[in-house]
Amino acid sequence: MPKRAALYIRVSSEEQARHGLSLGEQRADLLNYAKEHGYSVVGIYADEGVSARKAMSRRKELQRMLADVEAGCIDIIIIKCLDRWFRNVADFYKVKERLDACGVDWVCSREDYNTTTPNGILMLNLKLSIAQHESDQTGERIRYVFEGKRARRQFVTGLIPLGLKVADGYFARDDKTAPIVECAFNHILNGGSTRSLVQVLYDKFGHKITKAGLFDLLRNRSYIGEVYGIPDYMFSLIPHDVFFRVQEILSRNTKYTRSGRIYLFSGLLRCPDCGRNLAAYRGRRVNSDGERRFQYQCGYRVNRSMPGCHFARGMYEDKIEQYLLDNIQSLIREHIITMESFCGQQGRERPESKIDALKAKLSRLEDIYIAGLMDKDKYTKTYKEITQEISELSTLVARSLSIPSALREVADDRDFRSTYESLTRENKQRFWKSIIASITFDDTPDTRGKGAYIPYRVTFL
Repeated sequence: MPKRAALYIRVSSEEQARHGLSLGEQRADLLNYAKEHGYSVVGIYADEGVSARKAMSRRKELQRMLADVEAGCIDIIIIKCLDRWFRNVADFYKVKERLDACGVDWVCSREDYNTTTPNGILMLNLKLSIAQHESDQTGERIRYVFEGKRARRQFVTGLIPLGLKVADGYFARDDKTAPIVECAFNHILNGGSTRSLVQVLYDKFGHKITKAGLFDLLRNRSYIGEVYGIPDYMFSLIPHDVFFRVQEILSRNTKYTRSGRIYLFSGLLRCPDCGRNLAAYRGRRVNSDGERRFQYQCGYRVNRSMPGCHFARGMYEDKIEQYLLDNIQSLIREHIITMESFCGQQGRERPESKIDALKAKLSRLEDIYIAGLMDKDKYTKTYKEITQEISELSTLVARSLSIPSALREVADDRDFRSTYESLTRENKQRFWKSIIASITFDDTPDTRGKGAYIPYRVTFL
């Protein structure tokens, strides 16, 4: 009975480009070898575009073949040459141990190894060591090229985000798809939901995207110029302040109601006792139009899943809305004055000046390394420390020192109430979520009872 042979083929993308190697050529060579030696081919396992430098677990066809070996389906494995299989001594012996345990042999169609003698084992180890050394050198050359590209702020590798493209080796704006990204951020910034955004992008641009893909897009820091973990690697497609406000909005994670009811302050109100979000629901009482009055109550207290929460009151939506309409403009003006005063007090201590100093330090560091005055390990460690500090300071600047134009527009609108009343209920909800981060209040005896006045505290985006 002829031996059952498995043919293993591997070729990396780099080898295809440099040497013209192909799976087809290896397949034909191995089939001819099996035919000449009277083997019965029971399977062909091909890892295409996979480097031998990658971990064995990432070579799916190799793993499938080893599983078939252990299942007793294979008697011998045929490969073209040793470097098609491994370029790592340790990995080779790990697999050889599994093959020996199953009584499976291996053979090369273009090379001859005798592993039954000490000299044969020595030659095998030398071949594997040379292949590993060559692989390490290739990896070092690739890393050197990548480091050079990073120093020049060029595209290195990886997927290119929607809205961007690569031109002459550098990131550039893609005028065809950039409006999709800008529309997505503006929709969320203006109070729109991610659920409705999926449909908006399809209706306006014909662009299909899942909700999960949408969250990946909105959280992609490439749009503020941070690529490969390096801040200011390229231009910002989305302004920093817009990006971080959108992150704040997404963090609230307001859920869509199955009933289709629109609650104006869903996700904004905080429980005065436990600090969790108040849950919106249709109250029992009705208004003058005979409609149920929407209320907000701590869901943890209602469900009794958090015994430590003692706030059991329901807060009426119409009263909250009335308070905000009466006070929102004065609250915004106070917020603007506070922010402008804060910015003025920072003076030379503002983060922007420190960011400029760190960038200059980074440039000097690169000059020192290129001149050979610093070893690679120290350069890499210092480079990471500086870029991390720049990233943190950039985030601080974007989050804390900007005043949204929407707030100024509301503060300056002399006919604000009429403008607000002209909005649909959905747009009213979008309006509040576009300017407010949270609404808090105190639960005291003075704020309880019919007709009690509750001074709400508003935190703006």
